[in-house]
Amino acid sequence: MVLPHRDMTKSVPEVFTIDEAATILKVKKSWLERKAASGEIPVSLLGGSYHFSPDHLWQIFAQFERKPTSGPSLIPAQDIPMIRRKKNPPAEIPDLQVTPLRPRPRRLPRQVDIAA
Repeated sequence: MVLPHRDMTKSVPEVFTIDEAATILKVKKSWLERKAASGEIPVSLLGGSYHFSPDHLWQIFAQFERKPTSGPSLIPAQDIPMIRRKKNPPAEIPDLQVTPLRPRPRRLPRQVDIAA
């Protein structure tokens, strides 16, 4: 049986190593490894190494995209009151009877026995 001739360059998927994917996504390699190991991001494990397809990279990008929760604030910034912390008076320290420290007694020089 003869297989039909196929152009293999079009059927081979483009894959990126973890270093290449980290460069493309502009993140640290350690972050990408940690997320891949925990299963939080799509990844292919080939030969014991993490590999990413272009589709994986788009999914990661979309997964961590933040969209605004609401439109621009309708209140001008100068109309928003400043919230300041209230200053608490310093805590009172109880008057304790403290005995002052005394220096350690001096050591006497050693007596050397001289055998004559």
